[in-house]
Amino acid sequence: MLITTSGSLAKASDDSEEIKKFCMASVSAAMSQAGLTLPEGMGDFTCSCFTKEMNGKGIASILQAQKFCKERANEKYGPLLQTQ
Repeated sequence: MLITTSGSLAKASDDSEEIKKFCMASVSAAMSQAGLTLPEGMGDFTCSCFTKEMNGKGIASILQAQKFCKERANEKYGPLLQTQ
């Protein structure tokens, strides 16, 4: 995706921030419902991954991005979750 104007760039940045905010809320809620404490950095890691995966992709990619990023976060933070 090529962004040619500064207005479009600002819009894309705003969209990414909104996606990240919703993602952070979702990750926090999921961890809380599971009775787990969110390890430091896991929310940012997962949501940065998700935002990157969603950048320029259609709505059909949401589930794929969620699955991919959950797998990456589990690889990185899984041992931390199991020791809490």
